[in-house]
Amino acid sequence: MKEHANRMTIEHEGMYIGFAHTENGWMQVDFNSSKEMQERVSGIPFPNFELAVAGRHYGINPALISGLTALSSEMRLASHSADAEGLQLLYRHEQLQLKVQVHMRFTLGAAAIRQTTTVTNEGNSPVVLTHLSSMCIQGVATDGLLPWYDKRKIRVHYCRQTWNGEGQWRVGDLEELGLYPTSVHPSTSAVHFSSVGSWSTGKLLPLIVLEDLETGKSWYCQLETSANWHLEIGHRGSWSDDSGGLFIHADGADERFGGWSKQLLPGESYESIPASFGCCDGDFSDAIRELTAHRRFLTKGLYRDIPSAPVVYNDYMNALWGDPTKEKLTPLVDAAAASGCEYFCIDAGWFGEIGLSWGSGLGDWQPSRNRFGEEGLVSFLAYIADKGMKPGLWLEMEVCGDDAVLASKPDDWFIRRYGIRVGGGLRSFLHFGHPDVRSYMHGVIDRLVGMGVRYFKNDYNLCIGPGDDTGGQAAAEGLRRALADFYRFIDEVRARHPQVRLENCGSGGMRADYEALAHFHLQSSSDQEDYRKYPSIIGGSLAAVLPEQLGIWAYPYPLLYTDLPNPESIKKSGRLAEMADGEQTIFNMVNGMCGSLYLSGHLHLADEKNRALIAEAVGLYKQERSFISQAYPFWPLGFTRINDGLNWAAVGLASRDRSRLLLSVWRLGDGDEYRTIPLARSNGRSGIDGLQAEIVQLYPFEGYAVDCHYSPQTGQLTVRMPMPYQARLFEIRFAANSADASKALTKPPFTT
Repeated sequence: MKEHANRMTIEHEGMYIGFAHTENGWMQVDFNSSKEMQERVSGIPFPNFELAVAGRHYGINPALISGLTALSSEMRLASHSADAEGLQLLYRHEQLQLKVQVHMRFTLGAAAIRQTTTVTNEGNSPVVLTHLSSMCIQGVATDGLLPWYDKRKIRVHYCRQTWNGEGQWRVGDLEELGLYPTSVHPSTSAVHFSSVGSWSTGKLLPLIVLEDLETGKSWYCQLETSANWHLEIGHRGSWSDDSGGLFIHADGADERFGGWSKQLLPGESYESIPASFGCCDGDFSDAIRELTAHRRFLTKGLYRDIPSAPVVYNDYMNALWGDPTKEKLTPLVDAAAASGCEYFCIDAGWFGEIGLSWGSGLGDWQPSRNRFGEEGLVSFLAYIADKGMKPGLWLEMEVCGDDAVLASKPDDWFIRRYGIRVGGGLRSFLHFGHPDVRSYMHGVIDRLVGMGVRYFKNDYNLCIGPGDDTGGQAAAEGLRRALADFYRFIDEVRARHPQVRLENCGSGGMRADYEALAHFHLQSSSDQEDYRKYPSIIGGSLAAVLPEQLGIWAYPYPLLYTDLPNPESIKKSGRLAEMADGEQTIFNMVNGMCGSLYLSGHLHLADEKNRALIAEAVGLYKQERSFISQAYPFWPLGFTRINDGLNWAAVGLASRDRSRLLLSVWRLGDGDEYRTIPLARSNGRSGIDGLQAEIVQLYPFEGYAVDCHYSPQTGQLTVRMPMPYQARLFEIRFAANSADASKALTKPPFTT
């Protein structure tokens, strides 16, 4: 921390947070990757949080903008302190007797800051909060010559999500997204991204990246919550001139976005959800590199003695589809073991009787009496263990079916809204703030672990919606509390059973945020069953989830959902002949090796050639997973849209020094059989100094070679795949004969 008469600067990992001295003390004014900037216009000093209470004027255009509250501007800085771990700011509002503490925690080894905001009622009367931001960083992209609204300056990267179609990144300029000047008055528009309910990533990711095309810098923000969230990009400007700058505002507590409010009694405090933000030189890929490092910091204590990125076989997707029996499972267990899998997870249906719908009985978690023979489930779990794999089971810990014995428990065991249990139909949601609920579910987990289970896939197939209004609280606040209670329970499970691995699945990727992933070892990427569409999901999801946490389905020999009326069709000679050349298996296995390999499909039907391809991929993955767990994603062709069947896709995982790459390349539909993939960029002279590279087709290693050519003069790899829907995995090693070689990996103009 460096203070001068009118300027204070905080530095962390190449980021500079600037504060200006005002009559109310130090106020944050700019945020940049350059210490000395040539600003086109000066920013407007303001506290880097927003706050509103009932009965007080909200601020400028409260129906349209969250980041221009009046109350924050009335607060005075009482104290501040900084050290290597972070920055603390304490503000007070004397009239309302409110104290606001801003805590910024610096992420070691990453250009990222994790901020929370805590407000305390120091008065003698209750205060009703109607808005509390997690952060509101001022002075974004104030340098350069172009004004903030120029279409050539700022573009915003954001990600759309949907069931079976996660990871769909888009890009837009500020005007088309909703922020633009209209007159001599300050802008009354803003860009908004938000979500309500417990499917926190069901529509959008709580993550944005702002890229300044003029200066070559990026700003980014990630909200870490499974409940309501809201991200906003706005402009804080002067009434009289062109001064001011962009701000990024983030919150999970807003009356206007989800109906949140919170009464603070005298002496009570309330802390916001965490928001992590930062800035760096570079583009989208550079921003994601810093966020990837930050996510590893968040999860560094999660695994303990359990290695990350195991090889898991799950019997659901394109295999048994929730209808497991001893007879159906046995050949799959044998094939999974022969392929080198380390875990075998029996998915939904293990608790239901054959011929009956198991969905309404969720919550009792008693083994089926007629699916596993006379010996029962315990014996079959032992069979899995005898094959050298750790057994796993599917659960939906948070719900109860209407026909379950558990459903007879009192209403206070359940999340309620309007006095009625939330959910209805097949599922109602349990309230993990109730000690008896936690005790009950610990009993279930303890019993199943005692039976030999070492892996739980926790699914989440419905959204709570607005939340829990029990006791007169705002439903949105009840939602946040309910999810926090559940994650505390998950922490207790990990402490009681440190040998057990826990997967988070939200009907695929509908709840894939870093509140959840700070507690679970693995995240399901999607429920997508068409392997040809998976590269689009993989690429986009790697920008949001650590590679070692991202469970990616690979399902050779698939029985699609549309085949369920005729399940024997998978065994027909025509279907088997379609897979005889191995290309479908290769495509699937390349998919799975981009993150945490998650096998399924009818592996036992594979012929000798395909069995060898599966085993080769599993063996290679085991060799590379330590690299994957330290690597950073990049996208040399940008993102591929999920329904773009005429394109190619490429996703890379790079070492921190960028000297080694694992590059997955897919030719999708009937596009050109040749594709040039940029791996490096020109240094402005003829060619690229020192970027000699060794290119190896890593998978399949023998027998399936495709033509490729790398040019050190252009830094481009040209690949030929003669047939649609082929895939290959390459290793690229750059020769270290130039000081700049490790910095020259691709960052082409990023397109979506």
